[in-house]
Amino acid sequence: MSITAPTATAPEQPTARPLPHAGENPAPCLPESGTASPTEGSSPLDPVTVAVYQWALEHGRMPRHGGPALTAALGIGPDEARHAVDRLLDLRLVCAAVDTVEELVPTSPETAAAELSGPMEVRIQELEHRIGEVKAQVLSVKDVYFASRRKRNRREAVDVVQAGEPLRSVLAGCRRRSSAEILGVFPGQLEGDRVLELAVLGFEPLKRGVRVRLLFQHPARVQRGARDLLDRLSEAGCEVRTCDVASDRILLFDRETVFLPDRADPSATVVIREPTTVDFIHRATEQLWSTAVPYEAGATNSLEYGEAEEVLKKSIALLLATGAKDEFIARRLSISVRTCRRHIAEIMTDLKASSRFQAGVNALRAGLIPPGPVEVEAASL
Repeated sequence: MSITAPTATAPEQPTARPLPHAGENPAPCLPESGTASPTEGSSPLDPVTVAVYQWALEHGRMPRHGGPALTAALGIGPDEARHAVDRLLDLRLVCAAVDTVEELVPTSPETAAAELSGPMEVRIQELEHRIGEVKAQVLSVKDVYFASRRKRNRREAVDVVQAGEPLRSVLAGCRRRSSAEILGVFPGQLEGDRVLELAVLGFEPLKRGVRVRLLFQHPARVQRGARDLLDRLSEAGCEVRTCDVASDRILLFDRETVFLPDRADPSATVVIREPTTVDFIHRATEQLWSTAVPYEAGATNSLEYGEAEEVLKKSIALLLATGAKDEFIARRLSISVRTCRRHIAEIMTDLKASSRFQAGVNALRAGLIPPGPVEVEAASL
C-alpha cells in the first residue's frame, strides 16, 4: 500500500481523531502498509508484536520501519520488526507522529478498538433498525393472511391424501407452518409409524418453541421399542401421556388442520381443515388428554406400567362387565390376547371371583367400575 502523510497544518493528537461516519471505512492514522486485515484472527497478538508495542510505549515513539535501536534492543531481525510494525498499524495501535511520517507514536488500545469497531457498531444498529422495519411491514398483513387462510380452509374443508410422497409433502408443510402446537394421538403399535416420525421430524418444531403433545396407549410403557421411543420424545421436550383406549390416530396442527386415517382406504389419510369440525375433534382430544397418565422418561428402568397399571385394570374390568370377549378387549387396549388373559386372571384373583359375571359384580362393589348401565358394543359379541 502507498504511504500518505497527514497534512502538517492540521495537527491533532492521535487519541482525538473522530470516528468515521456510518458506511465509511475507518481511516487509519497512517494508511496500512501491511497486508493483514485489522480484524484478522481472534487470538492474542504474537510476542514480537507485543514487544515492539511495549518498546514504543517506553520510548514514546519509534522509527517507521523499526530501526536498528529497536531491533538491537529486542534481538529481532529487520523483517520481523517491519511485520510487527505493519500489524500495529493495521490495528491502529500506532500512528504517524504529527511532526513527521517517518516516526510512529503509540495509541491506547481503547482508542484503537473504538476506531476499528465504531463503524461496525453503527452498521449493526442500522441493520437492527432495518430488521425492525421489515418485520413491521411483513407482519402488517398478518390479519389478512389468517382471514384468507380461514376462508381457504372452508373451501378446502376435506382432502384425501395418498401415502408416500403426497402425504410427506402435506405433513412437512403443516409442520413447517406450525407456530403454536402439535397434538397427536397414536394408538396401537408404534414401530414404523411414518406419520409420527414426520410430525416431529428432527424435533424441529420444538426448536422453534412449538408445543408438542403426544398421546399413546398404556402398553407402550412395557414394549421395549415403544418405551425407548417414549423416552426419546420426552427427553427432547415433548409432553407424553398414555391412556387406556384410543380409537384412531389423530394429528392436529395449530387447531387448524387435522389428519385422520381413511377408513375406506387404509393407505390414505383424510386431511380436514373445516374450522367447526377441527374444533370438535380438538375438544374431544383434549378430553382424552386430560384423563391420560403423564409419562416420565427414566422413571423406572424396568418395563412396567407404573401408575398406569391401575387404570389399565379398571379398563379391563369395565370391558369384562360389558360381556366383551378376550379378543375384543385385547384389540381395544392394544395388547396381545395372551397378555389380556393374564390381566383378566389377575383381576379375577384380586376380586376373588370364579367367573366373569362374579368379577363384574365384585369390581362394581370394589369401585373399579362406575355404577349404572354399561353399554355392550356389538363388535364385542
